Amino acid sequence: MKKQVFKHGLFFGLLLTANLFLACSSDEVQSEQKLINIAKSGKIILSVQEFGTEQEITRAAQLPTKPQIVDLEDGMTAEISVEKERETHTPVTRATPTDGHYCLYALNASNQRVGNLLKGTVKTTSTWISTPTPGFPWGHQEDTTTFTADAGSELELPSGTYKFVCYNEGVTDDGTHLSITNGTKVPLIGTTTATITDGNYELAIEMKHPTARVLLVLTGMASGGEDPAGAVSIKGKLTSTTMVARQFSPDATSSTPIAGSNVLNFDFSDGHMSTAMQYLLPGNGADFKLDLTNGTYYRKSIGTLKTTLAALGTFSANDSYRLKIKIRPSYVYLFNDGTTGYFKDKGSRTPIGIVIRQKTATTKGLAVALNLSSNSYYPAINLNYGNKQSFPQLADAIKDMNGYASTWEANTSVNNEVKANSANYPAYQVAAHYNPGVPTSGIGKWFLPSLGQIELMMYTLAFSKRNTTGISMLSYANEAFHYAFSRVGSVGPFLSPNNITELCTSTQIRPGGCWSYWANSYNGFYYEYSSYAYVLPFVEF
Repeated sequence: MKKQVFKHGLFFGLLLTANLFLACSSDEVQSEQKLINIAKSGKIILSVQEFGTEQEITRAAQLPTKPQIVDLEDGMTAEISVEKERETHTPVTRATPTDGHYCLYALNASNQRVGNLLKGTVKTTSTWISTPTPGFPWGHQEDTTTFTADAGSELELPSGTYKFVCYNEGVTDDGTHLSITNGTKVPLIGTTTATITDGNYELAIEMKHPTARVLLVLTGMASGGEDPAGAVSIKGKLTSTTMVARQFSPDATSSTPIAGSNVLNFDFSDGHMSTAMQYLLPGNGADFKLDLTNGTYYRKSIGTLKTTLAALGTFSANDSYRLKIKIRPSYVYLFNDGTTGYFKDKGSRTPIGIVIRQKTATTKGLAVALNLSSNSYYPAINLNYGNKQSFPQLADAIKDMNGYASTWEANTSVNNEVKANSANYPAYQVAAHYNPGVPTSGIGKWFLPSLGQIELMMYTLAFSKRNTTGISMLSYANEAFHYAFSRVGSVGPFLSPNNITELCTSTQIRPGGCWSYWANSYNGFYYEYSSYAYVLPFVEF
């Protein structure tokens, strides 16, 4: 072009004065050659449309109202539900972009790329402004976002109107099209149309999320229990059937599905609540399959969970969802015919207790009643009566497993009578004559449990730490223990929603006094009582 311009000037110079020739040719060369450095000549301002502000999507229209229930090994179940994290009626809000690497290219009127790809780093700094302003009498924080071009990266364009497309590291660029896939990186794409001149100008680009943000939350009911009762080394995998990757048109106004990787692997960290953030292509959740493998919960293997994510429903770009996977513990119940099993398999049988020790060829099974004997306090023994053996030290008392013998064998009493049938031993008597409400067979006699048997119940059903050394206070999983009873419509020893009432035991601390157990919503307490407590019977089978 420069060569053509000079020839043109020489041809007409034969007819014009030398001064006129020089003026005209100089102006045209300057006009043709002037390029504007986009990163240096104006301002590049990036903002991000926050998740959940694109539009409101109502639960009734998009999200299932009932959770999925999926069976796991050993009677455990997974309850899968979804919540939309934000629903807003306010105008669209914007935030500063995440620090990181961004790229920018320009399109001409024919949607063809022109110039080079501008690469740079975005960084946001915060400054506290102490000067009072309306609504902020104590000052306020101001965020400043700067775009710094990489060394040697420039985008130079002649004056004109262009469409600019910006994207971050979560987006793939093949030089013609942008593409995204399911993954852990958050993709951002933004566009704007601007006229570039030699003076001051501004590229204000609003970055949007072309994916949905899905936080997978794994929880259970083991909070407060011994640590191994929570999630341990559980691996997760999301597999997509069709929503694998999408390719965008050069101006990022439309997209089409393309081939790509269809598997996302992630780990749930150990504990009572674990999370994994994923950024998924919008569409139908039923396109995804969730696998959980290789881990334990409630001290048991979860086996392998394989299910489609129908609970996710239809989800949209730029929206945020919380997919909750709640692992519920399994409990084995004692039924009225003396058999045991999971509640879902009860058939015509009626549960009368919860198994805390399985029956073996050499050991009888042990179960706790579903209800207290009554809602009245009972003294373990009347004055001047009691057991022949006492356990003044908690470390010894916690080892007492002889609740049945203490209730039904006369030689354990100071007056050599069977406590189960004597008014001298009220708590023993009411425990021995407990009525579960239905006729029973295949079970032994009900009895007042020992302190060691109460401790076994808390370890087995409430995932408390095994109290082998006689610790007076131990945390337990309140929600799990409550669920063991509520699963079959009982309240068990919970006379208030979260507190285990004081429970009487057959373990005597000294004449006239016995050990008992009670708990608030976090901790259980082993201590002496000398008057009255409630009775929660046990039975062997």
